[in-house]
Amino acid sequence: MRFSPELVAQFSKSVGLGALTGIVLAIVFIAMPGAAILFVVGVFNLSWDLSWFPDAITVLVFGALAGGGFAGILFIKDRYIPYVEEVHDFEEDPDDPFGR
Repeated sequence: MRFSPELVAQFSKSVGLGALTGIVLAIVFIAMPGAAILFVVGVFNLSWDLSWFPDAITVLVFGALAGGGFAGILFIKDRYIPYVEEVHDFEEDPDDPFGR
């Protein structure tokens, strides 16, 4: 099965944008709260073991893979199952008092 160059370019743009979005979301929802926890532990000299928290590179790679994978899945789904919404035809409204 051969794909057109335009389709491959659209797919790679979609996956790339999804990867960048995943990186941003990983920073906002994983790295920033983790940094706050590390800051609180450091300021108050708490003896908590935070070795379970991943490195920054791991967080960024996980975000990129998750975002790119999700965008790729959505791109493929939209190619085979397009979103179509039924629109009500307002011209044939039986409740129209003016009979238009």
